[in-house]
Formats: sequence, structure tokens, C-alpha cells
Amino acid sequence: MTLNSGDVWSDFSQRLRSLIGAKVADPADADDILQEVFLKVHLRLDTLQDESRLAPWLYQITRHAITDYYRGRRPMVELHEDLAETPAADEDEAARQLAVGLREMIGALPQPYQEALTLTEIEGLSQKEVAEKLDLSYSGAKSRVQRGRR
Repeated sequence: MTLNSGDVWSDFSQRLRSLIGAKVADPADADDILQEVFLKVHLRLDTLQDESRLAPWLYQITRHAITDYYRGRRPMVELHEDLAETPAADEDEAARQLAVGLREMIGALPQPYQEALTLTEIEGLSQKEVAEKLDLSYSGAKSRVQRGRR
């Protein structure tokens, strides 16, 4: 049996739209993502070697499209040219101020995240060293550091 994009659309568009709608609040954006998914499907359907893998392939394309959507929404900060020409003395003061601000932000976190971030960001320990020092598994230490950074 040979697949064509029209049949794939008929069979999967509602399910994929539901998946996208559960992850993306704006219905218009969800429709745009669905359209991008099916454009990719239409262009690459001939690369699918095992037709029994169609559904997982479609869901993977959809997950990637949702991720791309959220990546594109991240605010971009433009650096001013005069920031690049800061003298070294100002850099020391800026680093000191940054450290003070960082300590304040870390202090506002729950205790487990405070410990993990203080050890990694302030004391410069690796996540493996944090795991040993706090008697955690390596993955547990990584989780604490990542959650604290959020």
C-alpha cells in the first residue's frame, strides 16, 4: 500500500490537532502548527520506510513542531554596542553586583535548590560534586540544579 498525504490528513488531522491544542492555548497558532506538520509530512512522506511507523513518525514531527513554536516565542535581547566596550574595572564591579544579585535570587528559592545552585553557581562545583556533597544521585543533583535555574 502506498501512502498519500491526503489519506494521512484524513486519518490523523483531528488527532494531531487535539494534541497540539492541548499544548498550545491559541487556536490560530495550533492550526498554524498543524499546517506546518502536514507540510513536512507532504514533503517527506516518501522518506518513511516502514508504513507501520506512520503514527509514531507523525507524533514525533508534531512534538518537534510544538517545540519549535515555543522556541520561536522566546524573547530575544539585543545588546548595545557600548556594552562590549566596558573597561576592565567596570567588569569587576559588574561581576560583584551580579554575584550580589545572584545570591539574592538564590536566597528566594526553596532550600534544596538554594544548596544546589550555591554549590554550582557560586562555589563552582560540578553537578557530580554536588551529588557527592549533598548525598544525592547524580540525576537528583542535576534535577535540583535545573529546577533551581528555572
